[in-house]
Amino acid sequence: MRFATLIVEQLDRAVTEIAVDHPLNARIALILVDNAAELIIHRRCEHFVRADQRRGAPTLTAAKRRSILGHYFAEKIKFLEKASALSAEERHFIGELHNHRNTLYHVGLENDDIIRALATAYFQLTCDLLVRLDNRTLGWPKNLVIATSLHRYFPEATKGLRFPGFDTGHVAKELVRRVPTDAPALPAALSQHSMAAVDRLEALIESIKLGLDRKNDPDDTFRQLQHDLDFQVIVRERMRQAGREDDFVPFGHPALKELAEKLMPDWKPRYRSRPFAKWRTRAKAIESCADALSAVRKFTDLRAEMSYLVEAVEDAAETFWGWVQQQEDAAQDARGR
Repeated sequence: MRFATLIVEQLDRAVTEIAVDHPLNARIALILVDNAAELIIHRRCEHFVRADQRRGAPTLTAAKRRSILGHYFAEKIKFLEKASALSAEERHFIGELHNHRNTLYHVGLENDDIIRALATAYFQLTCDLLVRLDNRTLGWPKNLVIATSLHRYFPEATKGLRFPGFDTGHVAKELVRRVPTDAPALPAALSQHSMAAVDRLEALIESIKLGLDRKNDPDDTFRQLQHDLDFQVIVRERMRQAGREDDFVPFGHPALKELAEKLMPDWKPRYRSRPFAKWRTRAKAIESCADALSAVRKFTDLRAEMSYLVEAVEDAAETFWGWVQQQEDAAQDARGR
């Protein structure tokens, strides 16, 4: 029963944070929901592992049991999908939302415009998991104190009763009932976010398409962006194999042209033309998804496809604007003489 209250405490606080339309509150909510989901999923994995061990001929090896019950969340949700406790779309959704939580927790503040929608959708799925994956922790220890704010979920607490299990359906219903009516729909939020990402990427290419001398052919620049990124991948891999430091290779560095021709004699660009119109169509389509699971699938597929050009363009833009700043500094120094 203590396990149940630990989960409900976090979900109760999470929905309180979701009710406040601010990125900080949404970030807190996402972290709380993800932790509750992790606890539910880990407990269900323990249930399956114990059931397997009770068999006359267990199917899970000791190494597999350690993997399932270890620290790697991906192994747990993959196991539950194989056990038909999660669908493929649920496994993907949970994995992606867990990654968003890790990004917030370990890297910093990103994607503020979609965090509230993500937290809300994850919260709703986690409430469903509480019902589906609960394995009925029994009993109510004498020293267990339920906060007054949680009595709506555990009405027996007000009576001081000890009872076997708890009504997960009632708990989930009460939690979902508190989701604010102004919480953004995830498909629309992901669609708008994706459209903005495509716009930003295209604008960045527009700003550097003429090259450092402002005389380049834009199509040649677009090809060069891809060439330099692919070249960097090869060089970094060779540096790692040789145990050398992973040095950055600047965009368009003339001294590296000969080496690039040697390492990539048959190179062809991944994109011969700019894919922005196609990506905008796909971004717009996310809004029409019937549910959060399919919306996240389309969102992550598009984001994965865009990541190649994002990296290529950001590397080039960093070099380009660094050069521009260098020229401005030189001109200012000359005027000061």
